[in-house]
Amino acid sequence: MAERIKKPLLSIHQLSLSLGEKSILQDLNFSLNANEILAIVGESGSGKSVTAQAIMGLLPLKTTQIEAGTIEFDGKDLLHQSPNDWQQLRGKEIGMIFQEPQSSLNPSMRCGKQVAEIGKQHFSPSLSKNELKEKVLTAFQEVQLPNPERVFNAYPHQLSGGQKQRVMIAMALLCKPKLLIADEPTTALDVLVQQDIIQLIKHLQQQNNMSVLFISHDLSLVANLADTIAVMQKGKLVEFGHAAELFKAPKHPYTQGLLGARPTNTQRLKWLPTLDDFINKNHQTLPISTEHRLQTHKSMYAQAPLLSVKGLEKNYMTTTGLFGKEEKTTALKNISFELYAGETLGLVGASGCGKSTLAKALVFLDPPSAGEIYWKGKRIDPSNKKQINELRKDVQFIFQDPYAALHPLKQLGPAIEEVLLVHTNLRQHEREKRCLELLAQVGLSADFVSRYPHELSGGQRQRVVIARALAVEPKVLLCDESVAALDISVQAQVLNLLNELKEKLQLSYLFISHDLAIVKHMADKIIVMHEGIIVEENEADALYQAPQTDFSKRLLEAIPERN
Repeated sequence: MAERIKKPLLSIHQLSLSLGEKSILQDLNFSLNANEILAIVGESGSGKSVTAQAIMGLLPLKTTQIEAGTIEFDGKDLLHQSPNDWQQLRGKEIGMIFQEPQSSLNPSMRCGKQVAEIGKQHFSPSLSKNELKEKVLTAFQEVQLPNPERVFNAYPHQLSGGQKQRVMIAMALLCKPKLLIADEPTTALDVLVQQDIIQLIKHLQQQNNMSVLFISHDLSLVANLADTIAVMQKGKLVEFGHAAELFKAPKHPYTQGLLGARPTNTQRLKWLPTLDDFINKNHQTLPISTEHRLQTHKSMYAQAPLLSVKGLEKNYMTTTGLFGKEEKTTALKNISFELYAGETLGLVGASGCGKSTLAKALVFLDPPSAGEIYWKGKRIDPSNKKQINELRKDVQFIFQDPYAALHPLKQLGPAIEEVLLVHTNLRQHEREKRCLELLAQVGLSADFVSRYPHELSGGQRQRVVIARALAVEPKVLLCDESVAALDISVQAQVLNLLNELKEKLQLSYLFISHDLAIVKHMADKIIVMHEGIIVEENEADALYQAPQTDFSKRLLEAIPERN
């Protein structure tokens, strides 16, 4: 007798839908089997999250138009479920982890109570309060939260980013669903916590024999997680297949671009290939030889340093309660390093290690508690406002989130001209001319002066932030996680732009990131920070090949590999 063919747990067939008048998904087809991990990968706007929301029945009813197709889950037609049906499905049979745990959790409710709400909805009404609490504490133990009792009584702001995401995973898995949807669950987390969450999801999937639909913009991230990968671009499925085969021989130029635009650990390239290079079949690589790099470093480090930091410390005083005793928290301890003209100095470490605090202390946005800062050999006096203003003109910031860094109600031209108004004596027509020059320098046309930030893509916004930082012709740019919020291919474009500007304008960078792969591509030398201290400093390739400390080794091991 022929063996009965098992039906997939989830099946999407020829799905096309629009939000308002905009077509979002077009003829989407894929299936997910029981006890399988499927990764949907694509850039922002590819339709990944809309697909997840369609499966969960979370799309707005008034503006969503299903033009064709079906979504079937465990024999149920998900496009024709009543509100009562969805109450039973969500949480019990399909769980979901959202991208940003901070905005997904109620800030005014204790974490244990929030997770228990799911249990109240789906467990037996006869279950006592203590029994429900035990189930929540068991769920916290399963997601490896330290001290579950403390987490149960904690508010979200009292937990780290990784702990908040573990609470969200515990909430999604409390009722042991058949399908877990994870929508970019590691995007806001540093590389070490990211690795822990990926391993945890894999472990829980095997333990509970459930299926996982994992959504990400980074193909390398899902390499060691997914059984099958679906690649989406502009609402269409462009490639689908087993993970090993897709990584070995990607067929579609878009898939090749998602893989090729990320720095590799095997070769140092002058320019990263971009998505357009792969689509246009023009992705020639230009390696940098070891001899050329040594020669460049020899002449660079023969100069006197531009910026010298000696024994820098930053302490914060905190008080617990109304009459509590003041306690000192040390964020930076005995930080010393030098930055040379034309150098890119990488600064890496996990979230909370003091990277951003150090960057702010360098320009006295958050003045250091002790230590000395020298600019071109001259000590900066913390009480000398004129000296600090001159330093801030020479040392400019590129912040992590370009949308938050630009005024939402101000056109881009006036936003750039504002810097010129503060730091120069240029007249109105001269400022306007300089603004156009700056936009051209970062690859943007003149019509951008009249646009608002919400009219730009993430990559375009970051280019505007770079243009604004270059307005006063600085010598140093502090790049604080400046590509972390961008898609992989846009990251490549911005990194190429930074290297091009560095060469053209003779700039120096302090390049801050938790991602060692990107820092290694950019940096001449790398500093590794851990818990407010420098644990290692070395030439980038040397540190990558032979890290000297356990923490540096952990950072390197956490870099997603395409195996």
